Amino acid sequence: MSTSAQVKEEVIDRLKPMSELHNKVKRHLLDRLEFSERKMGQFYARWNAREKQVQAYINLQQYEKMLKAMNEKGEVPVAVSLTIPYTYATISTIATYLTHTFTGRSPMLTVSSNSAEGVNAAQNLETLLQWNVDSRQMLKRWMQFFKDGEIYGLGVMKCLWEVESARRTVRKQTVLGEEVSVREERVVFEGNDLENVDVFLFFPDPRVPMAEVAWRGEYVFWRSFDSQHKLIKGEADGKYKWTKDIGSMPAMGSNMGGGDSLRSLRAQGDSQPGSQTNRENFTGLEFVQLDQGTVEIIPARLFDDDSLSSRPEKWIFTLANKNQIIQAEPFEYDHEWHPVCVVEPETLGYGFGHLSTADFLSPIQDAASWFLNSHMHNVRSVLNNMLVVNPAMIEMKDLASPKPGKLIRMKRSALGQDPRNAVMQLQFYDVTRGNMSDLEGLFRMGDMLSSVNDNLRGQQESGGRKTATEVRTSGEAGASRLTAKAKIYSAQALSPLTSMMSINMQQFLSTEYQMRVLGRGETLSIGPEQIVGDFYFPVHDGTLPFDKVAMLDIWKEILLGVVNQQELQMGFDGTKIFEHVAELGGAKNISSFRRQQMPGGGPIPGVMQPQVAPPGVDPAASGVNAPIPFPTPIRGLPQ
Repeated sequence: MSTSAQVKEEVIDRLKPMSELHNKVKRHLLDRLEFSERKMGQFYARWNAREKQVQAYINLQQYEKMLKAMNEKGEVPVAVSLTIPYTYATISTIATYLTHTFTGRSPMLTVSSNSAEGVNAAQNLETLLQWNVDSRQMLKRWMQFFKDGEIYGLGVMKCLWEVESARRTVRKQTVLGEEVSVREERVVFEGNDLENVDVFLFFPDPRVPMAEVAWRGEYVFWRSFDSQHKLIKGEADGKYKWTKDIGSMPAMGSNMGGGDSLRSLRAQGDSQPGSQTNRENFTGLEFVQLDQGTVEIIPARLFDDDSLSSRPEKWIFTLANKNQIIQAEPFEYDHEWHPVCVVEPETLGYGFGHLSTADFLSPIQDAASWFLNSHMHNVRSVLNNMLVVNPAMIEMKDLASPKPGKLIRMKRSALGQDPRNAVMQLQFYDVTRGNMSDLEGLFRMGDMLSSVNDNLRGQQESGGRKTATEVRTSGEAGASRLTAKAKIYSAQALSPLTSMMSINMQQFLSTEYQMRVLGRGETLSIGPEQIVGDFYFPVHDGTLPFDKVAMLDIWKEILLGVVNQQELQMGFDGTKIFEHVAELGGAKNISSFRRQQMPGGGPIPGVMQPQVAPPGVDPAASGVNAPIPFPTPIRGLPQ
């Protein structure tokens, strides 16, 4: 029976450029990819509008040209219309809350076991997952994931197992005993590699809800733009083949999803770097459009080979420039899902595609911007001095001049007449005086909709000075409304992600590499054998981590109780509690100030020592073992 490596080699070798089998398989992939492109393209106009609102977009170039032209003509400049960045502020607050909720604890990804035998293995697995999260700096991936979910109503992350090698300089001894420096190829990383997938470059099976496509969909594709050097290296490593036959990048008309985003419109940058190099007279190597994805197929039927499996299997394919298949191999991951985690935080259930927080806030931001701009326009009209003028009495050019310190000349025919009869200012009433107070009502409405308040934004509410407890309580009350949203993120994406990463660890982790990375002598040694077991991955409770300030207050009371109660002194170590309180307060090196014992363990001269009651004597009656007072008051503790 053929091995997986043999099947991989045989299939990719048969997919020769322009061959009949290659064209058949390519058509099979393109039918599914283009079907998803058409469906996902329905969301792009709405997503573009949300991107403009988040950026508080105004066309600065046209505005600056208009101002320059008006100044040259001597005309009065007009006021620019403002877009209040309310949506950006709200979404940034929600993303910050979610990031703090999921990353403020260690380990970030939790694993549990229903059996007593699996508790240690679950803890070992959590340690490995935390190392993986830290080594790949997944915090930045999660922050972008939360922002995508709030702006587009869709967030996507891709999780694949990666083994990275690099050349490292090592010292070796020669036969003659001399040390020389040699560069060798070594494995520098083994683990889960997490990447954000741009929603404009994500093409799932549209026949199932996007949040369920990982386990229900027939296929999932994701697009990227990479250099040809990367493909050449990948072919040398055996990952790709036929990289010299990929052709040119598809034209813009067929490149649905590439470059449609307007996220860099205000920054005047490229929303999809690498997608336009072949259209800008660039002399270097062009980038390549890669459409990679996992597809469920029946290998014997698709490849016209009865020696292959006749059961449905997941395979991973890479299509370069929509022209040549450069990767085709079985996707043999034990979790048996498509390697994506998808969240739709505002889902209504069942449908394909849902609204986002930015969509709900859109009319509120537009109305708020209109209230502000109408008020600015009205005030400006007052400042422009609406005048009734008798042109027969004064020189109109002098009056129309925008320069300060005007000198308005009277005409000869008006000499001797009262100048006040030449110009009269009209009385003006500001009908937009209440617009600014209406803005506050709109913002309160948006806050109720988004579950964000001033405390979560880091702003102190009005009403005088408040204690730390009042501020913390108000913040916790506001944050409780975001708890449900955090649970949705956990249940839809982060809990499945933990499961996916854990199963990958159990399947692919090599003993030699992991022992080298995590081994710390005899204190910690975790390898594949120490993470074997059946686990479950609980949904996060959605609450913020414990506030250290609040914990410091609690432990202060505990320390006082131990100091003042004889019974507690006999059961608890007051010194260790004191050190813990100091650490919560930020004093990390408190142990360096501890008094040292005399050699042999004897008491230190001049230091009061606890007395021990004789055998058979009641300690309370004898007066021994009484609380030993601290020689000096502890700063920060109530006396």
